[in-house]
Amino acid sequence: MTRRLQSILADETGSVVTDFALVAPVLFLLLFGVIEGSRLLWTQQTLEEVAYSTARCMSVSTSCADETERRSFAVARASSFGIGVTNESITTQSGVTCRGFPNSSRVAIRHGFDSVMTGFLPGWEGLVTVESCYPVLPSA
Repeated sequence: MTRRLQSILADETGSVVTDFALVAPVLFLLLFGVIEGSRLLWTQQTLEEVAYSTARCMSVSTSCADETERRSFAVARASSFGIGVTNESITTQSGVTCRGFPNSSRVAIRHGFDSVMTGFLPGWEGLVTVESCYPVLPSA
């Protein structure tokens, strides 16, 4: 009986499966965490570019003269990057002091970010908020 018990304890078949079962959850959590973190940073950077482009359009172009044209410009710009932004998520202001610069155009965008990692990040509300300003240049 002791010989049989010793052979069972010495048997290492299946140890790789056991090791993988212990390591796999951490590995996949890290893998998907890196992927989702990269998606989040890309989305935030893209929305910042959209907000900046819209604020610049408001300051130097006549194609963003009213609120409807500004929002349409921002929605089209975001759509060209594959991000679906709604008109309600865009706020534009003209002639405001923004980050210490008077008479600037300000654009803020709030966009929901759905992620498979939401349950693993306590306090994450799934919302990306960006703001950009561009000064209105004096006419020559």
